[in-house]
Amino acid sequence: MREELLQYLKNQTAFLNLDDLSELFTASKLAEIFKVKRNTVSQYLNQLTETGELVKINSRPVYYFHKGAFEKQFFVLKENHYESVRAIQTEQPMFGKEQELFSLLIGHDKSLKRVIEQIKAALNYPDGGLPVLINGESGTGKSYLVELIHHYCVQKELLPEDAPFITLNCAQYANNPELLTSNLFGSVKGSYTGADSDRKGAFEAADGGILFLDEVHRLNAEGQEKLFTYLDQGQIYRMGDTNHPITVHTRLFFATTEELTSNFLTTFIRRIPIQTTIPSLQQRGRNERLELIYSFLLNEQATIRRDLIISGQTLELLASGNFKGNIGELKNIIKVMTAKALSESEPDQPIKLTIYQLPEALLSMNHQSMQTALPAEILIHSDSRLDNLMLTNTQSQKRVEDSFAKMILAYQEAQGQLVDCQLKLKELVNQLFDYLLFETDRQQKHEMLLYLTKYVRETFRQMESAYQIKFNGNSVYAVGYYLFQRGAGRWLPEDPHIRELIRQLERQISEAYPASYHYVQRILEMCRPKIDIEISAMDRIVLTLYLKKADWIKEQGIAKAVIVAHGYATASSIANVANRFLENDIFESFDMPLDVTPQQIAEEILDYSENNDISNGLVILVDMGSLKEIYQYFPKQINVPIVIMNNVTTPLAIAIGENIKQQRTLNEIASKSAAEATFDWEIIYPEENRTKALLTTCQTGIGTAAQICHLLEKSLPNSCELKIVPYEFRFLAEKKQEETVFSIYDVLGIIGTDDPQVAEIPYLSLEELISGDEQQVLTEWLAPVMTPEENQIFNTNVIRNFSLEKVIDSVTILDTDKVMSEIDRFMRDLELAGKIQLSNAKKLALYVHVSCLIERLIRNVPIETYDGYSDLYQCQKELLKNIKQAFSVIERDYSVTIPDSELAYIFDIVYKNTDSAMKDEEF
Repeated sequence: MREELLQYLKNQTAFLNLDDLSELFTASKLAEIFKVKRNTVSQYLNQLTETGELVKINSRPVYYFHKGAFEKQFFVLKENHYESVRAIQTEQPMFGKEQELFSLLIGHDKSLKRVIEQIKAALNYPDGGLPVLINGESGTGKSYLVELIHHYCVQKELLPEDAPFITLNCAQYANNPELLTSNLFGSVKGSYTGADSDRKGAFEAADGGILFLDEVHRLNAEGQEKLFTYLDQGQIYRMGDTNHPITVHTRLFFATTEELTSNFLTTFIRRIPIQTTIPSLQQRGRNERLELIYSFLLNEQATIRRDLIISGQTLELLASGNFKGNIGELKNIIKVMTAKALSESEPDQPIKLTIYQLPEALLSMNHQSMQTALPAEILIHSDSRLDNLMLTNTQSQKRVEDSFAKMILAYQEAQGQLVDCQLKLKELVNQLFDYLLFETDRQQKHEMLLYLTKYVRETFRQMESAYQIKFNGNSVYAVGYYLFQRGAGRWLPEDPHIRELIRQLERQISEAYPASYHYVQRILEMCRPKIDIEISAMDRIVLTLYLKKADWIKEQGIAKAVIVAHGYATASSIANVANRFLENDIFESFDMPLDVTPQQIAEEILDYSENNDISNGLVILVDMGSLKEIYQYFPKQINVPIVIMNNVTTPLAIAIGENIKQQRTLNEIASKSAAEATFDWEIIYPEENRTKALLTTCQTGIGTAAQICHLLEKSLPNSCELKIVPYEFRFLAEKKQEETVFSIYDVLGIIGTDDPQVAEIPYLSLEELISGDEQQVLTEWLAPVMTPEENQIFNTNVIRNFSLEKVIDSVTILDTDKVMSEIDRFMRDLELAGKIQLSNAKKLALYVHVSCLIERLIRNVPIETYDGYSDLYQCQKELLKNIKQAFSVIERDYSVTIPDSELAYIFDIVYKNTDSAMKDEEF
């Protein structure tokens, strides 16, 4: 009972929402679930809290959740007992990322990103969402994904908290359609031998929730057809009763390991608009495979409650292995390896996973070179977390932690008196930095070291400018190496007595070295958001002792200067140019929104004054606004002279900076700079050396234009400097050559779905590009910017990237084959109704346009306006009616309705500039 309760809470805690705690985490609800007395459950819950496996919130009602699962998903907790949810939330790291349920999936932001996007589109579609078919090899995680989808729907209130989740494996009924019918749809009394009462099926059981049909490819054609009524009408019939339909509201998910084209009826597939594929383990990146391995090792460590050590060679073989059973097989291999290693281990010793526990088949597949660099062995213990393991640096981190412990012990032995242990602490700090700088192997993570050192150097440069100090050159590298070897973890002792000692030591250090402590605080605060680390009190103590006063000197002070301007990067740009011209960081910049008030500007400047030494005066350059209004918000406590100058420009900033560098008085700085900052003006229009560009455009919006741009960019040779620019059709059509883009670029031509009729700029339609009829035209356009060899490469890439299937796949998340089939039917019906013959060019245009249109309608974001629709309707009522009728099959299959504005755009494609003259009688 105790272990079952712990496992249940572990599973539920992964989906915990502190802002809306579920009653599932209360003793009374747990007693109801496990069918035992509440007192019994409470006794177990309190025991597990005392052992540190659960966390208890002493609110009303009292809540319990799994500590390890919480820390794995959210953040590290200091205690096991809390008086309120708020007390827990105060411990959340300032820069912690907000998690959503799909982040539980390893690869959610990489290999599974498109899968999740498609599923979210299906889930958020109105009226119960869209059916989804998930394809993927065995063991890729299809069932786990659907379970996560159920929790996501509950969290986002798409389903109620008690919504059912029903799974039915179709393989069990592959050769028995009658049994399938009974289990899916239920049966009435007497419908078959032994049916002595009415019985609900899976559909009714899943009403208001999710029905997951796994191994759906095992259904034969008859079995697939039995699902049509629900997919089309949302109704079912119990076996033996065809007169009483039952309306059911459930979200349908299907899973298969087989090819869709060869195992399913086309009439079944076209009824499922969202079809997505989970990649195999081999198709996923190395980092994702490592994350999966670490997550399984963490699970095994939690199960056996012993430390695990995995050798670098074993880790490499697992990460590079080819597993036919994918994630499921990898998980089982690690479980079996752990079991073998556990049986061979000594009591109270870490369990060692080596190549000797690996399957022989995995060893035989190894093709590593003898020169392949292997990772170090990895220690997995109860405090290990997945994010730390991905950046592990175990030996150096342990040395840092050991030094921390020795420093606290020395302070404790000195009875909490810094003066009695000061020399010992400095000695320990120097030993630590000697080890980190000279005895560690920095080659394995050289890129990370360079990354950290870069930001530390930038931070030191800003500090030197802000405080007029100069650091010893070695300080940059010392702090960089320290942060690199220290790693991303937090050193947080559990003993409250030790935590109190650290607080006392930090206070005494700050009093003994106030300037150094303040500089260290600022350095770490500025570094933290850039290098993604959690700063602790011990970091401040160690670095303060290392960066003692001998490592920095105070320079002669000069006035500080800031630029405040409205706009996204106005102040930043002026400050950057001026600082580079002056070869000194004179100016700090503040970019403000247009609606900022003088009071808000004053608050920004006051915040700057609190973190910078302005004792030598402050010069404020602003772009506009009342100077008096800004100054009146400064408190009387500011006792330094301030110069405020309006209408800032780059020449004015440079003049101010030059005078500040010469250490002139504030009065001289203002008067001389104002006199020096004169300016002339002239308008110059570029005529030569403009970047050559192609424009892409679409009559119905920038989205398709951007996708065409993306495909063209993929086709360009790497050495080509041609610019591809997506552009709004209406801007081109209205302003023609007066549009700004023609002043910026030397536009060689326009590619799109409709010609904006820009004089002297050639146009190539998307359908001509896809068909290849005008390939020579494009070649001629690009002759000035490409060599013949580059042009040949580009033509080859265009042929490959601009096949009709690839273009449609790039502009929609829907299944390409299904969409093209639906559009084929639409065009046939339109030709019959209108008695017309569509040219190949118009068919290609309709393929692209209608595929985008279907997705817009499914997403509920149609184009709702069309200029001149009323006049068009009066003149072309019958033709619009034909289009509407032909489109009805798509409306029915996708459960959408096409608005009049979208009909008008299709009319333009079909009949605009058509070769078949329309009769005057139609007007």
